[in-house]
Amino acid sequence: MLLSISSFKINKNTVKSFILFIALFIILDHGLAAGLRYLYGKIHYGPGRYNYIINNRFDCLVMGSSTSTCYYSDTISWKTGLSTLNVGLDGSALIYSRCLLDLLVSQNIKPRIILLNIDLFEIQKSAWSGNFYSMVEKLNPFYGATPYITAALHKGKPLEALKFLMASYKYNDLFLSLTLKNLREDKIYKRSKSPETVLQIPVDDKTLETKFSSKINIDKRKKTLFQEFIIECKKNNIHLIFIESPLYYPECKLTERDKKLESIFVEMAHNNNIPFLRITQDTYPVFRSNFLFKDVLHLNDKGSKIFTDILCKEIMQREIPENL
Repeated sequence: MLLSISSFKINKNTVKSFILFIALFIILDHGLAAGLRYLYGKIHYGPGRYNYIINNRFDCLVMGSSTSTCYYSDTISWKTGLSTLNVGLDGSALIYSRCLLDLLVSQNIKPRIILLNIDLFEIQKSAWSGNFYSMVEKLNPFYGATPYITAALHKGKPLEALKFLMASYKYNDLFLSLTLKNLREDKIYKRSKSPETVLQIPVDDKTLETKFSSKINIDKRKKTLFQEFIIECKKNNIHLIFIESPLYYPECKLTERDKKLESIFVEMAHNNNIPFLRITQDTYPVFRSNFLFKDVLHLNDKGSKIFTDILCKEIMQREIPENL
């Protein structure tokens, strides 16, 4: 009997301690978030890119994942006369781009044109290890409740959902951003340029297996998100252009798998009257040189300059309508 009473007291004290810990944690979390929220308004790097984007209107925005690093904003601005900013994000950038579009529209700073870099493999279920919501933590502070983020929190892993219950987690990379701001004097957000590294050939077997698999497993959610991106651009009179940037293929031409994936975007663009610029090894043989690539998915600095020059010529051949 005494043992039972003692156990009850221990359990009761444990529960009280746990509740007190949770209460203190919540208070600390919200207090820290309040301070970080204040600091967040003062930065321009890392997640602070949003401060720069929403406070500066651009004619043209480049969107996409890490493969979009080959779009050199300064060159595009100079050669086309369209003030341009590369707002791409490394990783699975599809949901990021879709949410960013909502932010631009809500802030009434929509661009005249969006250059959406098309990663053929991103439409597959296997892309980014199946993590459709990769990088979603970078969206939450800026958009609040949106259908896309809400879906991410429900469909993500339990631990991922738990992180988003923390008010301070939204600003998890803020300290790095503040450090970068203090180390740099300019206040213009710029995406890093491609490195000068050169791809070594022949391409190793592991890379061939992981990057150029023959398997096709289309994710219908991603096709829907692309379609919604198109609809939102049309509704807001934003001129959207699909662009396929070069990859380095083992035989210097698209694989059969990527031809099939490419055909999905060709059909999507055709059905929605969206221009689709294919700047690939097939259409521009100059990109068959490994000296223009950092790795099989990314152009290096030399390749990016050539790509940007080609892109500028393509853009200047088109009539870009004014926003209404």
